[in-house]
Amino acid sequence: MHTVKELLQMDPMRSMDATTRKYFSNEHLRQLFNFLIMYIGSSPYHAPAVLTQLAHVQLGLGIYYVKGGMYKIAEAMDKLLQELGVTVHLNTPVKEITTSGAKATGITLENGESLSADVVVSNLEAIPTYRYLLKNHAQAAKQTQQLAKFEPTVSGLVLLLGVNKQYKQLQHHNFFFSKDQKEEFDTIFNKGKIAMDPTIYIGVSSKSDPTQAPEGKENLFVLTHVPPLKEGDDWAALKDRYRDVVLKKLEAMGLEDLRSSIEFEYTFTPNDIQELYGANGGSIYGVATDRKKNGGFKIPARSQLLSNLYFVGGSTHPGGGVPMVTLSGQLTADAINEDFQIPRMQKDIG
Repeated sequence: MHTVKELLQMDPMRSMDATTRKYFSNEHLRQLFNFLIMYIGSSPYHAPAVLTQLAHVQLGLGIYYVKGGMYKIAEAMDKLLQELGVTVHLNTPVKEITTSGAKATGITLENGESLSADVVVSNLEAIPTYRYLLKNHAQAAKQTQQLAKFEPTVSGLVLLLGVNKQYKQLQHHNFFFSKDQKEEFDTIFNKGKIAMDPTIYIGVSSKSDPTQAPEGKENLFVLTHVPPLKEGDDWAALKDRYRDVVLKKLEAMGLEDLRSSIEFEYTFTPNDIQELYGANGGSIYGVATDRKKNGGFKIPARSQLLSNLYFVGGSTHPGGGVPMVTLSGQLTADAINEDFQIPRMQKDIG
């Protein structure tokens, strides 16, 4: 537990931006340290100052890469589940969580099959779970309203590019910043519009792992943050225009002939993210961290509506992103073990 003095040193009443400005006078450094909050999809002008600790996590503790890509985590978990005798149903959409009183009794699949369960864990975000999987429960709509303070984080336009050259100036992780961070955050978070001078992230895993691209070529993961979807939003008409904004900026900032070098391209829009993952508003990182609206907290892993319903994913603690979501699964498993007095199993994933 932290002492009162330690808690006060975390500037609990300040925004992340206010604390960043306490320590840095240079606007470029302020922008760099402020932008680390986008790892959880929030605004430094809204998020609590305690999240300045993200700088220590990223720059002090360092970042790790999974050889072969993040999907190796899923493959390792699948291997472990098989060793434990767990049956995994792939490509099996769930229609509804069935209930009786204050308990979940199981699930109904889209094909009409029913499965009973002692515990239900939803990997769909909490709000869409109540909205869609529990829509027939009398109290689900009220529960959704109570969670309205947990707004979705930013979404993103993602370009997966295979290029026929290597950009020596790129590292594994790269940021191309906007000229005016305050205007960029205001446009995205307050006005709900796309920024025409966006900050762009490029990940090049082939810099650390040559197996990720053919010799002499590179794989570019290009991410630009955009507002979450509002009712009726459709990126079909906007996708190509905003793609050009992004690629033109990257070429202007030194990635010469980028567009003519593309051999492979796959695009994810906010609509794709919402459809594929059921993410609220196409959110990438779950729910936004806002010191005024939700105190910087996430949605509890334990359902407030059903005693044996639990959540994992970006909308619960500790937040969005593959590492954090993986931890959320561990924390939820610990909560279930505690509630049902189940001894924790110790087994390595290999």
